[in-house]
Amino acid sequence: MIIVPTEKRLDWRTTPVVLISILILNTLVFLFYQSNDQQKINDAVTAMHNAGYIEHEWPVFERYLEAQPSREEELDWARQAYDSEQVYWLAQAMLMDRKYYDQVQGEARQVFDEQLYVRWRNKRPEIQATFESVSSFAYGLKATDVSFTTLITHQFLHGDLGHLLGNMIFLLICGFAVEAAIGHLRFLAFYLLGGILAGVTQVVTNLGSDVPLVGASGAISGVMAMYLAVFRLKRIEFFYWIFCFAGYFRAPALMILPLYIGKEVYQYLFMEGSNVAYMAHAGGFVAGAILIGLSMAFNRNTINDDYIEQEQGISARNQALADIYSAIENLQFDYARKQLSDLIEREGLDFELAKIRYNLDKIKAGKAVENSFRELMTQKGMSSTELSQLSRLWMAETSAQTILPTGDQLQLAFRFTKLDDLTAAAGMTDYLYQQKADPRELLLLLQRLASRFSSQNNPRQAAKYQNYIQQLTREGHDGVM
Repeated sequence: MIIVPTEKRLDWRTTPVVLISILILNTLVFLFYQSNDQQKINDAVTAMHNAGYIEHEWPVFERYLEAQPSREEELDWARQAYDSEQVYWLAQAMLMDRKYYDQVQGEARQVFDEQLYVRWRNKRPEIQATFESVSSFAYGLKATDVSFTTLITHQFLHGDLGHLLGNMIFLLICGFAVEAAIGHLRFLAFYLLGGILAGVTQVVTNLGSDVPLVGASGAISGVMAMYLAVFRLKRIEFFYWIFCFAGYFRAPALMILPLYIGKEVYQYLFMEGSNVAYMAHAGGFVAGAILIGLSMAFNRNTINDDYIEQEQGISARNQALADIYSAIENLQFDYARKQLSDLIEREGLDFELAKIRYNLDKIKAGKAVENSFRELMTQKGMSSTELSQLSRLWMAETSAQTILPTGDQLQLAFRFTKLDDLTAAAGMTDYLYQQKADPRELLLLLQRLASRFSSQNNPRQAAKYQNYIQQLTREGHDGVM
């Protein structure tokens, strides 16, 4: 579910210098500092393997996991990885766990012979240091190692390009209006404080976790809350996307704030296994609302009321979309379909229009819906947010695999591997593997998916697709390598 305020349009007369600086800084950090992360991981794992430390440390690691009943599933996976010689993923699991490293340091003299211990004592800390120099471990926020530095720095790190783009798009949508309304310095201070309090919320709800938190999502959630608080009870425009339905509506701004917070808390409680920091989002919302509320209480000039009251012009496209959504709400589907056809003829088919047409054709049923679905799934040039919506639409369509040709499914699965949520990509890949799709393209897809799960620190899923790769090559497709 996505609900985004769209009341204000970007106005360069009130240049958002802080917002632009944040966008540039996040991008530079990702491109120039985080770009070597995968190489560092590979170097550390290779060094562990070449030195034989994975084999030597395995009894200690197994015993370490056995002593923690809550990690029984992880223990089962580790044993499977060890038995099948999945050394890459096993080494990653060892290197990621700082508590394990502390334990093996304490036991090494007793479990290794003297010569091995001397070599291990000199080399192993270098390997660990290489792995821990990866950006998320060096400057991400960990519940077991909180510092003021990481409370700030984690806000400027991102897991991958899709994560970065998604956050920056949402920040741009809401941030420029908040900065124009409350001023540059106050916006910067509240942005950083919102991110800090979001991080603290995540830490408190995940005590003992070594998994680092990275991303600007918490701070951006605070900005979205400030956006709503700035407009207070004024009825403003929102864009919504819920399951397969999308459109615009107007509502008092503050009425949406509890919905945002409730959504994040619900997802935190009921969506186990997700790598999304829902409580950081909720903490950011609350922090943003409190910060702007306190500022308004103590300084009546916090908000530029002249800017807030400026009327926004509506583009011809948005007016046409508003008419279409209004017709849909009033169950005037034929009229909505005609208006949509006219708009597509004027502007061409894009993701938003293809999605509306697909939803309208689903109501009518028949062959038209299959054509609409195929055109929707093969749209190009989408943003990461649109691609995420597309993945949910794919999973919601029960006949998707029979409607879309296998070749298009392979291309679509590749595109879904760019997302943070790899559920759709994994499901499509499993199906394509079972259907024995083109082995050359399938092998590339399997390699890509295994790499993505590895980058998300999910060695179990990565090992699964590595096994698929091995099975595919054993079945006589070595030539595709």
